[in-house]
Amino acid sequence: MLSRVAERVYWLGRFLERAENTARLLLVRHNAVLDLPKEVQPGWGLLLEVLGAEQTFAKVAGAATEKNVISFVFGERENPSSIISSLTYARENMRTTREILPSETWERVNSLYLSVARRSHKDLPRGVRHAVLNNIVQSCQQITGMLAGSMNQDAAYQFVRIGRNLERADMSTRIIDAASAGLMGNIDETSPFRNVLWISVLQSLSAYQMYRLDVRRRVNREDVLVFLFQSTVFPRAVAHTLVQIENSMKLLPDHKSALAVAANLRRQLKETDCGALAGPALHDFIDELQLQLVDVHNAIAVRWFAHASS
Repeated sequence: MLSRVAERVYWLGRFLERAENTARLLLVRHNAVLDLPKEVQPGWGLLLEVLGAEQTFAKVAGAATEKNVISFVFGERENPSSIISSLTYARENMRTTREILPSETWERVNSLYLSVARRSHKDLPRGVRHAVLNNIVQSCQQITGMLAGSMNQDAAYQFVRIGRNLERADMSTRIIDAASAGLMGNIDETSPFRNVLWISVLQSLSAYQMYRLDVRRRVNREDVLVFLFQSTVFPRAVAHTLVQIENSMKLLPDHKSALAVAANLRRQLKETDCGALAGPALHDFIDELQLQLVDVHNAIAVRWFAHASS
């Protein structure tokens, strides 16, 4: 298949997943507002740090208030990582590859984009925030399911799958980092609210029930980290996403160089004592992991996207 098409469907997978997981991250912060007392709640600027959006925010918005940060992350088109921007990019990549994608997925993506666009210039008050964000999460999941259930499982679909899983790994680490950075509250290991924090992380990744089935112990930081980083059976765990990326790569031509980069990262992750990570060590580990995910992307681009090797 043409490298241009491969790249566009890869980014379609990434941007759909980014929209969904940015909504999940906002839900985490929203739930902290509702579940935790004011004295342990952090400033909204930490959300910008987790998303790496501080500089862009400083250019287009004012103070890092709840209203301004929510509007910036949800509906600011000048923010390339906002939900509306992610859906815009997903829609454009789908529009230019419609001939190989199921028609109903285009209709669903376009409908979701228009729904978010209508709200992008409005505030997102607490009373409607959960419903709006949850609708984005559910809609993105439905689109992903439609692609899996009605698209030929050929090379094009493998690039969608690779993009989705690579983005999922990155955003899962950002949500975990949000907890370690205090995004959900100024909470240490002695706080009575510590379990609320990690339950919120699990819920944001739709992981709470699967965690309870798999771990069968009370929610705690150590077990949550092991589960979300190293589970090979939970779809949003980083290890699982890397396995899926490798499986898709093996179905593509001349995959050895890119596969080696992904496999090396998975082996390093498997050998890490994730449950022992805390505080600055956890943050540094996540930073390094995110850089290695960029290396996986670069290996994909060099091997299969023509302009990257020119």
